[in-house]
Amino acid sequence: MRVEVFETFSLLVTGILIGEAKHGTVRSSVFARANYQPARISDFFCRHRLSGQAFMALLASEILRSLYGGHMPERLFWVADSTMTEKPYAKKIASVGIFHRTKLVTGRNRNLKGHCCVFAALLFRQKLENVECWACFLCGALLYVKGQSIPMLVGQLARHLRLPGGVRHVWVVDRGICSRVLIRALDPLGHFLLGRMRSNQVVYFAPLRQPRKGRKRLYGQKCRVDQLLRRFPGRLRAQEMTLEVKGKPRKVKVYDAEVLLPRVKRASSYPARVIIIVVPGIKKLKPWYLLSTDLKLDPIEAVHAYDGRYQVEVNFDEAKELGLGHYQGRSGSGVRRWLLLICLTQTILKCIATDIIQVDLPTLNWSWYRREKTVGQVRRRLIEFCCPRISRTKLQTTMI
Repeated sequence: MRVEVFETFSLLVTGILIGEAKHGTVRSSVFARANYQPARISDFFCRHRLSGQAFMALLASEILRSLYGGHMPERLFWVADSTMTEKPYAKKIASVGIFHRTKLVTGRNRNLKGHCCVFAALLFRQKLENVECWACFLCGALLYVKGQSIPMLVGQLARHLRLPGGVRHVWVVDRGICSRVLIRALDPLGHFLLGRMRSNQVVYFAPLRQPRKGRKRLYGQKCRVDQLLRRFPGRLRAQEMTLEVKGKPRKVKVYDAEVLLPRVKRASSYPARVIIIVVPGIKKLKPWYLLSTDLKLDPIEAVHAYDGRYQVEVNFDEAKELGLGHYQGRSGSGVRRWLLLICLTQTILKCIATDIIQVDLPTLNWSWYRREKTVGQVRRRLIEFCCPRISRTKLQTTMI
């Protein structure tokens, strides 16, 4: 990145942090010097060369260095999910069509003309008020366009991040992304998948016996996931744990078994582990079914990691508050670069909120909101620090 491009880049990050760029990227030029040309901000999104892959890889490596230094853990969890942003300017971008709304909004159409973004985030444990909880850093994002699926984009994100070797990387995804396509994309990289399965998914057990002559069997008995407890209770290992369900800590039962997945690799089976979570205290709540391709991952740890997946939804709200859907450019490269700027800004705020970056900011001392170490509150404190209130006193002048 050239020096003049880095100046524009710094102005954009400052504009997103303070809130000026949310209503127009050109407004970030208010922080520039007097002879700065605001048109250079538009050139950053359309003309200047900037490698998104190198940007995401550098951002991920800096996050890992800040969190762990030179002592990497045995296993790292990464969350991949997608979100929608309403955009009236999407019609000018190639391969972006009409998407359906994820939920019905009263008074709005069923179809959504906007952008679908696929994000990758690092899932880690942090101490908040002497209590350990899950948190996420947004590390990269891609724009969903026609001709590609979300599992394919997650596989591309795993390649773009260029994650370090010697560590078991586990990708935590939801039910709509967990698929054979994603397993095929992660397997050459040495990464693993942890996701929620559909209840009608068919799995196979390993064959108990092999014929003396002829071709060896690849699969044994098959069964639907929702029928494993009824048909094969002897093949399931049972454990108990405490999990917060519907706002209360409850005792849950965890069952797991090693199975074989069909049609993942040609002419061979793919080993995996099925985890079934049952909450006895809530009768109407159906069991949850998880799939883990990391056979060395303990089922209890897998359930705790999947429980932390919802933190990426909090990150989506933070990104939308920063202006995820407010970019008004009409070029595909501009939209993709705007996503990376949002990821970087959210990471900076998260580092300040978790005390990785020490910044002396004024406290707001709100009586209705006591927490000062959240991403939203840190941003408000930063705005208060950079844009203090202007107080004027009227001078008594004599009318002549």
